Amino acid sequence: MGPTTLITGLCYYFGVVSKSAYFAYFSLDDDAFGFSTADYVRDSVAVLYPVLVVLLAATCAGFWILLYGRRRLRLGRQSGRAGWAGIAAGGALIALAVWGVVAPVIPLPRGIAVPVLTAVMIPVALGLGAVLIAAGTEVLVVLRSRSSPRLTTAAERSTWLFAGAALVLALFWLTNIYANDYGRDHAEAAASELWDKESVVVLDTADPLFAPSNLLQESELSPQPGQRFRYRYECLRTVAVRPDRWVLVPARWQETYGYALIVRIDESSRVIVTRRSDLPDMNVPGGWHGEWPCPEVAPPPS
Repeated sequence: MGPTTLITGLCYYFGVVSKSAYFAYFSLDDDAFGFSTADYVRDSVAVLYPVLVVLLAATCAGFWILLYGRRRLRLGRQSGRAGWAGIAAGGALIALAVWGVVAPVIPLPRGIAVPVLTAVMIPVALGLGAVLIAAGTEVLVVLRSRSSPRLTTAAERSTWLFAGAALVLALFWLTNIYANDYGRDHAEAAASELWDKESVVVLDTADPLFAPSNLLQESELSPQPGQRFRYRYECLRTVAVRPDRWVLVPARWQETYGYALIVRIDESSRVIVTRRSDLPDMNVPGGWHGEWPCPEVAPPPS
């Protein structure tokens, strides 16, 4: 597996995690929309960019700390206690992380269960433990080479390999959590902006949708020669647009009642998109009398 394949695979995976969390907030499955690999990879850029910036900054800081620490160890008179203490603390943290996975809760009397670690703290403990083990081993190696230089032993190489694998696993785990939270947070932000969104959607259909009257405005179209559409639905907003289908939700969409429409673009429906830049100005609290499903069908505030 080449570096390009590995990078593309990681981008694809985290793009799937983020996009799945985004649509899951709207009670939708992203598999229904037929997203391509390029779609997922492109969406992963926004997810991985802050992660890579933090990782590069941490790597740079770790590099300078390593150089400074080696210099101090070679010039000073430190003993190996600090190294063994780091290895012991790192092993304890890794053991705690493993315990949090194998037995995530501690049962207490009266049916109370206390979590060992939160979902975020498990990879944090794993990664921090790996760093401490690697740092402790490095301290011991530098101190030993100062007194009697020799090649690194197989046990030391195995310890570094174990610490590196644990650190990679922790970073992957944390990035997965971040990608999931990123998708959900952006879905919440998008849902909060549905009411004031300037791009409003009108859907014409040949058959009634039996949509909730408190969320959509339904009206019958006047019969016209050659007119196959008989019903018009207003107060819709776009969540996703695909070549063969649109995903629409009401302007008053709420998580407690996640109504959504997946509309196929064919002869049975017609989608009309209009930009209404005046709608945010109409959203004045207390300016309307009664409940309206969206600002475009409500009378202007007096």
